[in-house]
Amino acid sequence: MSEESIDTIIGEDIQFRGKLRFNNALKIKGQFKGTIETTGSLIVGETGRVEADIETGTLEIEGDLKGNISASSKVSVRKTGKLVGDVRTPDLEIESGAKFSGNCIM
Repeated sequence: MSEESIDTIIGEDIQFRGKLRFNNALKIKGQFKGTIETTGSLIVGETGRVEADIETGTLEIEGDLKGNISASSKVSVRKTGKLVGDVRTPDLEIESGAKFSGNCIM
């Protein structure tokens, strides 16, 4: 997904803690700890460091994510991505070079 089509970006210099709720597309390039709920798309950028339980439509991981994920559409772990946690999704894509430690229910 190109950055032009993303509604909100949390920059590299931002550290955020709490509960995030949104409906469209969000990219996290900084650090986030807490919970995330969305019907839209979430992207964890290469510089992103996320520690959260997540409910989402689609999720793309390019950085580090630690937490449990429930995605209604798809989870993609890119070659630069690292995922530690359990995943529940109908469609899981893991690129060569990506790291995944956890369980998956499809």
